[in-house]
Amino acid sequence: MSQAEFVRFLRAARDSPAMLERYAPMDMSRMMFHARGDGFTFTISEVGQVVGRLEVDVVVGKDGESFDGSSGLWRQMWGRRYLDYLVHDVVSRFSDEELS
Repeated sequence: MSQAEFVRFLRAARDSPAMLERYAPMDMSRMMFHARGDGFTFTISEVGQVVGRLEVDVVVGKDGESFDGSSGLWRQMWGRRYLDYLVHDVVSRFSDEELS
C-alpha cells in the first residue's frame, strides 16, 4: 500500500470516463472496497496525504493563491461529487510526470 497506488487509481479514473462514472457516486468505504477488487490498494490515510498534497500544489504552486478559504479551487468543488472534482479540477492540472 502506498500513496503511489492512490495516484495510480486517480490516473486510471482520469483516463477512463466509465471508471470515473462508476466510482464517483460511491462513498469512501465503498470506493476503497471496489478499488481493491480492481487491483488498487490504498488506505484512507494515503488518500488524505495525496489529496492534501495535490490541492496545496494546485492552490499555491499553480494558481499562486494563499492556501485559505478564499482559494478559487474550493469554489470548484461546490455541488459536485468529490471524485469528479478531484479528477477534473485537481488531477487534470498535473502531467503524468508531475504525478509520479
